[in-house]
Amino acid sequence: MNRNLSRIFALTLLASLTLASSQVLADDNGSGSQVYVKETATVSGKTLNLVLPIQSGAHDYFSGSANISVGTTSSNGTSFLAYCIDPFQWSSSSSLSYNVSSLSSLGSTQAADVSKLYSQSYASTSGNSVNSAAFQLALWELAKDDGVLTSGVVRTTDSTNSTVEAAASSMINNAKNDVAGSTQYAFNLYSNGYKQDYLVASIAAVTPVPEPETYAMLLAGLGLIGFTARRRLPSR
Repeated sequence: MNRNLSRIFALTLLASLTLASSQVLADDNGSGSQVYVKETATVSGKTLNLVLPIQSGAHDYFSGSANISVGTTSSNGTSFLAYCIDPFQWSSSSSLSYNVSSLSSLGSTQAADVSKLYSQSYASTSGNSVNSAAFQLALWELAKDDGVLTSGVVRTTDSTNSTVEAAASSMINNAKNDVAGSTQYAFNLYSNGYKQDYLVASIAAVTPVPEPETYAMLLAGLGLIGFTARRRLPSR
């Protein structure tokens, strides 16, 4: 009876401590794997007059979110909302082999800034073309440039939409100077040496803090296990 009681409370303790783990994106077949990615459609944003290193001089570029298809082969795939994180390459509508990595591959400073950008501003892009375009500009600046919209390899021009530019500047400043927002995200970075790279985010599960009654149950379980173990010690 005492042995069974000890086993029951040991299992209860283990189950109570194993409360939650971080959510993992279900689109990569494991960290560091290779998948097939293609861009299927633009979702929300605006065409802006910008200077990007992809082409010399100022041109009209779409700035905003897109749907990408991610699959284990070139013929299958699941759709994910994504943002371009690579201003140096064109997108592709054909399935190409991509490497999957974490946000840390950007570098510690860039990863921290991008994480805060998503935490603070990503939710505001849903169904909002101005915020989507601004978010894309901010992402390019924080991940791949100098964080200033008027200099570096990604630059606005005199004819860039002023509302988008102001929103992007605010997002950049907040990400570099403020604390993270209330929503945390997990990331998958899809990289190809010849085509545009993409960043996909999903809400990260936060390990909950046990309720007071949970702590009481754990303490009671530990106490009973200790009491049972003491009763089983041979008397002197």
